[in-house]
Amino acid sequence: MNDDPALACAHSPRARPGDCLAGTDPHSLRDWLAPALGCDAADIDAELSLIEQGLDSINLMRLPTLLARHGVRVGVAELMERPTLQAWLRLFAERAGEVAGPSPVVPETGEGFELTALQQAYWLGRDEQRSLGGVACQLYQELDAGELDPPRLEAAVRALCQRHAMLRAQFLADGRQRIRGEPAWAGLRVHDLRRLERAEREARLAQLREALAHRCLDVASGQVFDLQLSLLPDGRSRLHLNLDLLVADVLSFAILLRDLAAFYRGEGETLPTLGMDFPAYLAAQRELRRPQLASAREYWRARLDTLPGPPQLPLAQAPESLGRPRFRRLQFLLRKPRLARLEARARAHGLTLASVLACAYAQVLARWSASQRFLLNLPLFDRQPLDSGVAHMVADFSNLVLLEVDLSRAGSFAGQAAALQAQLHRDLGHAAWSGMEVLRELAQRQDGEGLGAPVVFACNLGEPLVDARCRETLGRPGWALSQTPQVWLDHQTYPLEEGLLLNWDAVEGLFPDGLLEAMFAAYERLLEGLAEQDWGQPVSLELPAAQAQVRYQVNDTRADLEPGVLHQGFFAQARNNPHNLALVAHDEQERQYSYAELAEAALRLAAALREWGVAAGDGVAITLPKGAGQVIAVLGALAAGACYVPVGIEQPPARRAAILRQAGVCLVLTDAERAGEDAWPAGTVVRELAASQAYEPLAKPLPVEPSAVAYVIFTSGSSGEPKGVEVAHGAAQNTLDALRRRYRLAASDRLLGVSALDFDLSVFDLFAVLGVGGTLVLPAEALRKEPTHWLQLLRRHGVTLWNSVPALLDMLLLRNRGGLGLGGLRLALVSGDWIGLDLPPRLRQVAPGCRFVALGGATEAAIWSNAQEVAEVPPQWRSIPYGRPLENQRYRVVDGLGRDCPDWVPGELWIGGAGVALGYRGQAALTRQRFVEQGGERWYRTGDLGRYWPDGTLEFLGRLDQQVKLRGHRVELAEVEAVLERHPALARAVALVLPGARASLVAAVVPAGGRETPAEEQLRGWAADWLPPHMLPERMLALPRLPLSGNGKVDRKALAWLLQEQLQGSALAPDEEPLGELESAVARHWQALLEVPRVGRHQGFFALGGNSLLATRLIERLASGFGVELTLKDFFGAASVAAQAALVAARQAQRRAGANPLEEGAL
Repeated sequence: MNDDPALACAHSPRARPGDCLAGTDPHSLRDWLAPALGCDAADIDAELSLIEQGLDSINLMRLPTLLARHGVRVGVAELMERPTLQAWLRLFAERAGEVAGPSPVVPETGEGFELTALQQAYWLGRDEQRSLGGVACQLYQELDAGELDPPRLEAAVRALCQRHAMLRAQFLADGRQRIRGEPAWAGLRVHDLRRLERAEREARLAQLREALAHRCLDVASGQVFDLQLSLLPDGRSRLHLNLDLLVADVLSFAILLRDLAAFYRGEGETLPTLGMDFPAYLAAQRELRRPQLASAREYWRARLDTLPGPPQLPLAQAPESLGRPRFRRLQFLLRKPRLARLEARARAHGLTLASVLACAYAQVLARWSASQRFLLNLPLFDRQPLDSGVAHMVADFSNLVLLEVDLSRAGSFAGQAAALQAQLHRDLGHAAWSGMEVLRELAQRQDGEGLGAPVVFACNLGEPLVDARCRETLGRPGWALSQTPQVWLDHQTYPLEEGLLLNWDAVEGLFPDGLLEAMFAAYERLLEGLAEQDWGQPVSLELPAAQAQVRYQVNDTRADLEPGVLHQGFFAQARNNPHNLALVAHDEQERQYSYAELAEAALRLAAALREWGVAAGDGVAITLPKGAGQVIAVLGALAAGACYVPVGIEQPPARRAAILRQAGVCLVLTDAERAGEDAWPAGTVVRELAASQAYEPLAKPLPVEPSAVAYVIFTSGSSGEPKGVEVAHGAAQNTLDALRRRYRLAASDRLLGVSALDFDLSVFDLFAVLGVGGTLVLPAEALRKEPTHWLQLLRRHGVTLWNSVPALLDMLLLRNRGGLGLGGLRLALVSGDWIGLDLPPRLRQVAPGCRFVALGGATEAAIWSNAQEVAEVPPQWRSIPYGRPLENQRYRVVDGLGRDCPDWVPGELWIGGAGVALGYRGQAALTRQRFVEQGGERWYRTGDLGRYWPDGTLEFLGRLDQQVKLRGHRVELAEVEAVLERHPALARAVALVLPGARASLVAAVVPAGGRETPAEEQLRGWAADWLPPHMLPERMLALPRLPLSGNGKVDRKALAWLLQEQLQGSALAPDEEPLGELESAVARHWQALLEVPRVGRHQGFFALGGNSLLATRLIERLASGFGVELTLKDFFGAASVAAQAALVAARQAQRRAGANPLEEGAL
């Protein structure tokens, strides 16, 4: 992370204001400001914002230090509140004459001194046990020069080390640093490549670059930089510089090169004199900031609970699984003419160039992020002019600011950039409490698992890193790469003679292939467009062209399916094949109906309904047990020109009444048992189905248009009231025809209808096979949830088609003891819930010829809108994907601003096309909210989360409301479930967040058939290989089966109650006293480091105020106190006194066993 952004307003050759401010009078202040604004002192407008006149954030942040020398104590926040010369002069007059604080205590550098907050992060990040650790924060830079003299160059480097003490720094195991007398640099290594053939020379240079670019210098022994030289033909040379950013920021890098060139030329005596050293600077800086620290800490703490996380970019794998990261670079040059136009537009809008670049970067991140609100990590130039020599000192003066970006609302680019700049200025005003301190406190609130800020914007807009004289001496900058532990993506800017160089350094393998290239190309296009276009409009970041083409292709589903009505196929079959078997029902005993018999019964009912006052379009409620009566009722209602409204016989009276009221039904069809109930709402017309059979049948069904409502199915509503989905005949018929054609449904097919009538899978059960002359087999009501009954019916009737939610198929396979063949099945349609990856292969074992098709969609889009046939389950699948749209249906994945999400980016699934429902019965406002018009097309917003893969496959990711936030982390419960279900011993897993004072993530797991549930610790260890720590369930409880709702889906409310019952009383008291001498000794170390009076044996280290640096120090204490070796990974896995004492005891036992090995036969 090139950690010294200049957050400057412009890329220009202006002089930098001096490090001396003559006074606080108007004349002195104008003289100091003039170089920064690039104008004469007399031309500064005293009433206009100095930001608009060109003052950058760096100089603004230096000013309080200069003012303090004149007895004026002013914070950056106050300067930014009213940044005009006139307002400042009034403020300075009010504050003049304040007494300076006591002189700071300067540590002895030989004994070591504390690391800065950022140095601590870099140093701790080197630990290989940390996620994306094991690397140094370093910059590797090549310079291509003419002929260089090696001895002269080595002498210059040694002189450079004597001038700059931090090149002799050593970083100690206790987390401190000290200055050595001599550098640890081993001397100049020279690679003489002059006599090699070109191909071999290039190969050697590539090998050298590969080795040096990813180095991790041994800072514990004092290796903080390295310089090597390659000698090339034709009087050419190449310098290879490694610099660990523990000892230098980006400006220091420029100083190093400038001073090295001077020493090489023999001009070292002309270099400016250095005053205070770095330890003295740090002590003085702490004293300077003491008055601002309390208010800055209060500012950030007040925001901790509302700060967002980092951008939710798509990842190819969890950072924890990558091991030691390697970085790669993308870059482009924004050339001077275009850069000048961009700067001019920025000034016209009162914006700094840094704010414009940051906003453009944020726009691209937001486009590829699951959330448009996130944190950016902004390394901050923080070199305060406490002494005239500070400007020429090499050290890491960096600080961090965490910038909250919110692009969740549409707005012009100018407006969004202005809002970002205002937020940045507010944050800079409170930079006395650094971003690293903010991250530590966040981590403490999140039990040690801080979100971090892995996406960086490091903006350097000052002078070029290599000035003209340095280029003449040491060469032009060439290939470069930076790397930073715990960073995913690091954006840096560097001014060059030709323009502004923009780099992205990113972790290899962390992001899906092609994702960063697509983002970077969009960023380049955006900046070039901003230089030319109006900023008064929202930013337009279109889908990459190749992605847009794939979306068009997979959604070009036009098919010539004849519009019709649901029941027309059945009645056509009754006319043409009246004696074919239509229905096998098991009401009280098995009964079979031919097409003619079933049609006659339905047409009798249709006649009765007309006599009973039912008109075309009216709603007829059906409350009947599973059996022939349901089928007759549905077909009869449709034949009468009505729509049917299924109401389950198990519905509670209150909910049944709400459904009938909202549906506005004209009558209810039921049986004798329920017709006489008292619970029907007043005024409800209730008719017995049996009474209809006394009527003369209609000659044929009444005519109905495909646009008429076919059925109204009620689903649960978030308000607690059910909502009724109105589906037209043509919409549902399109889905049925598509599947009939695709899977060649025929008169030979027999389907077992296990779904409830008020669940829309039953629409397929009723009409799919009856429309082609096949047979519908229905289980008995009393046994409809019994898989043994299903198995009997499957075998007895030669069932060929299965259609259900995954849980019911799972139950069928579990009950099929002994794996008896189900060879008659040729097609299994599975939908409505998560499908376990084990389900297709398990079905294949007992039905080898059966095609497994996963379907998805919504009741609001005519049953299904997509399909994915599964032959084999690829190892990289987390779950069965949605696949691709069905005929005449379309899908979009949409972000919060209504834009199509790029590949891999999650968004809301929108369904368009022929299957979209008419709306919600009697709920116009809800219909307008969920059914929207865009691009001349009507879309249903599903509330489901999904994403596109590059090949056009849709992946379902769960419900939007299943994404929860737990102690600052956004957790997708579906991902936790998918990982657990990969375990070979588990059949199902459901993750839940249980409420309470400290919300906890728990999981219920169901063992696979015949398997024993693994121990909870074993499961947790297995899941830890796939999930980051914040997504690991705290408890994993085994259940023999999951509670299901009436339609066969997992009943999460019942499951939460069940888990809470199991967990009651199992939690250990958090303040239980340490047990035994070893726990007490560990507790004493905690108390000393955390400065707390007592600790309980089960309290968390981070919950008590610990952080990673204190954890490192505690490890050192435990190692020296108990003679054991521990790592940070050990620590995070045992972050309580009891767990650490147990770990220490185990390591001591291992050490004793290793010291006294016994060989067989030794006694």
